[in-house]
Amino acid sequence: MNVEITNGGIPTAQQMQNEIEQSHQRSKSYGISPEERNIAQKKLSPLELEERRQQSGHLLEVVIAHIEEFYELLSPEDFMVAFADEDGYILHLAGSTEIKLKFSERNCAPGYRWTERDVGTTAISLCRKLKCSIQLNDKDHYCRRGHGFTSSAAPIFGRQGVLAGVLVVSGASSKTHPHTLIMVTMAARSIEKHMRLLRRNNEMSLYIGFLDRVLEAAGTGLMTMDNDMRIWKINRKGKEILKTQKLDGQPVSVLHGLALDLDDIAVHPDKWKGREASLPNDVHFYYTAQPVLSERNDLLGAVMVFEEFSNIKKLAERISGAEPFFMFEHLIGNSPAFAEAIQLARKAAETSSTVLLLGETGTGKELFAQAIHNGSQRRQQPFVPINCGAIPGELLESELFGYVDGAFTGASRSGRPGKFELADEGTILLDEIGDMPHDMQVKLLRVLQTGEIQRIGARRTIRTDTRIIAATHVDLNKMIDLNRFRKDLFYRLNIIQITLPPLRQRGAEDIEALAKHFINHYGEGIALSSSARDALIGYDWPGNVRELENVIQRAMHLCGGRTIKLEHLGLQPHTKARSRLTGGTLKEMEQKLIAGTLAELSGNMAQAAKSLGISRATLYRKVKDYGIIE
Repeated sequence: MNVEITNGGIPTAQQMQNEIEQSHQRSKSYGISPEERNIAQKKLSPLELEERRQQSGHLLEVVIAHIEEFYELLSPEDFMVAFADEDGYILHLAGSTEIKLKFSERNCAPGYRWTERDVGTTAISLCRKLKCSIQLNDKDHYCRRGHGFTSSAAPIFGRQGVLAGVLVVSGASSKTHPHTLIMVTMAARSIEKHMRLLRRNNEMSLYIGFLDRVLEAAGTGLMTMDNDMRIWKINRKGKEILKTQKLDGQPVSVLHGLALDLDDIAVHPDKWKGREASLPNDVHFYYTAQPVLSERNDLLGAVMVFEEFSNIKKLAERISGAEPFFMFEHLIGNSPAFAEAIQLARKAAETSSTVLLLGETGTGKELFAQAIHNGSQRRQQPFVPINCGAIPGELLESELFGYVDGAFTGASRSGRPGKFELADEGTILLDEIGDMPHDMQVKLLRVLQTGEIQRIGARRTIRTDTRIIAATHVDLNKMIDLNRFRKDLFYRLNIIQITLPPLRQRGAEDIEALAKHFINHYGEGIALSSSARDALIGYDWPGNVRELENVIQRAMHLCGGRTIKLEHLGLQPHTKARSRLTGGTLKEMEQKLIAGTLAELSGNMAQAAKSLGISRATLYRKVKDYGIIE
């Protein structure tokens, strides 16, 4: 058991005497000769000794350096200084030639093992066993070969207090002095401190090297700044984005157009997330800057993560919530009118011309738009759809063109890109273009004419290479006659016009193929009765393919996973609605159909829009135009 350590690691005189007596008893029980050194004392071969020295690593280097300094305080003719490793093997011994020879006669030389079982009670063996500083004098040594000498030893500890070795000083008994033990103990503590510093520096070097590799492995730009806002480190990706290589050590102000306020970043970190900046060298990027604090919350600097604006396809898809899935192979139908539409769409995919998709609600205009995009050279770029009829007019401009910081009350402080910017080099689908407000038509026309957009509140314009696909269910020629759609915008959009036929014109084969497709898509093992098939073919489908999909889904729930029968289809409400369409103008017929459907559904606008196969925005507009509901 280790002695109770007092006086900074040095036992009291009484403790030391007690431990020496107990060690003598153990030495006797081990069979150690008190007259001569044990001839069986373990000794390393020269090769083994060299391996031990190499295994000690930096510790032996540090010990030798300290021994050289420590030795200046002693008389080389009177004292030797040695180091033994954790197993008791002497790895190094310093002193004059004469004193080295004198101690080698006692097997005190490099390569010999000095444990209690090898040599009995010595300063090295007892210090190693008790793990505390020890001083022996004259007959305190068990073997008479040690009589006449004084020895002072101190343990050297490594990581987590594990014994790493023993430092010992020995000379003639007449030179005994308690200060010698204090000096060797202080030297041991100095060695430990030096080793901790080396380990810390080594760990820091490894950490910095690892951190550098992390910075370089990042797929985005990373830049760190100190509390004077000087650029401390920027990774390779960051230099590529900023188009410069000479930034390390420079003040961040050299990046004109990037205004970073360290104090504000520290106080309001949320304000500095998702911002954007433009530099004079045509660099446009998004960034987030955050403070770097010490463990005591001292402000050390800031770190900035940034990405160039042109490389945000994934961001565009995440914001728009759209990933173009449909391809031409997914479009089901073989009727002549539908096949003609597909053929024309395939040709459109080979160009970057503007496409105008016409067709009733539910005919699959967005599916065609996706197929055109996926069949084009822009397939790897963003596909961004926006429903122009579902967004209030006052918000549509910001959705299409974006806005800058402080453009209007409630605007995000970091600004926001519009759908055109997100779709740059890709495709934007302007769905329900016929419902676009007149003032927005003027601004869209300017984009088509110049290829430039301007964010709300911005001074500069932004070039955009965006392929436009417009879609509508309304008759744009009639809208032009009613001065509700600009003729010049129509001409700009109507480069490649594709008309999608309503489902009722596509014939029995397409209706049946689509019904079976939806059955297989939403479930397995469900059959379609002949009566249900005939009803599907005989129905005129005012909601087109979208209505057919909804009917099949509902029928699959009602049939209990077996056979879809006529009563599961629920087509009667539409049949009743159609019975009211006899006589009157087209406008009157539409008014009656809407009013009748709303009456049947107790005025539920959402259900009525779904039943009629039109958007809620379109239904609200028509209800207002016809004065159906006050």
